[in-house]
Amino acid sequence: MKVIISDEYIQYKDFIERIPQTFDSLEGETLKNKRNSVKVFHHDGKAFVVKRFKRVNLLQSVAYTLYRPTKAERAYRFATEMRRRGISTPREIAYMELTRCGLFSVGYFVCEQSMGTEAFTLLVDSEEFCRPLADAIARYVVFMHSRGVLHGDLNSANFLFENTADGDYRFDVIDTNRSHFCDGMPSDDVCLENLKRFTHRRDLYRYFISRYAHERGWNEEETVEKALRLLEKFENRKIKL
Repeated sequence: MKVIISDEYIQYKDFIERIPQTFDSLEGETLKNKRNSVKVFHHDGKAFVVKRFKRVNLLQSVAYTLYRPTKAERAYRFATEMRRRGISTPREIAYMELTRCGLFSVGYFVCEQSMGTEAFTLLVDSEEFCRPLADAIARYVVFMHSRGVLHGDLNSANFLFENTADGDYRFDVIDTNRSHFCDGMPSDDVCLENLKRFTHRRDLYRYFISRYAHERGWNEEETVEKALRLLEKFENRKIKL
């Protein structure tokens, strides 16, 4: 088993190394249990959020062993890169890679816990979505793009928010392992393409795109129509797959 632990948490090495063996136990609180599983464990007064990535197939196993970094490694390294670029994300603690017959099998990413709430709850999951929150996320995404950050799964569930004393919002961005980084602002087309996963809810999507376009100084109506075509193409592709 490969284990990488940040210097700030090296004192918890024994606890961290036991996580793969204890993950399926009754210990910890399950946060998500879908394609990937996420649990939070409490140890020595600290919270450790652990994401276990879906077990890979044989071709993926070979690829991750020989050619490319695993999702667990990317999650760990991208958290550092996000913060270096001024984007808030839960601090990385460790990542682990388990092997089977010499090939990568399953990965774990460990990070600090964010106290934020998924924006999904006040946007997609609400009858009347929260416009100030959508506005704030649109501004934050413009900021991310200006720092050369393209989130690989930019949907509302991956923005955790807290209300600030001045009535604004503070965000933590999560699930960053598929992100891409570049120098400076990406092209307009690349930025717009990056927004297509934000939501399938049309009224929210139109509003969010219009606010993003407003922040960029783009024509809002033209941008919304172009973004809708990108969303429809994305949805049709998913149906065919």
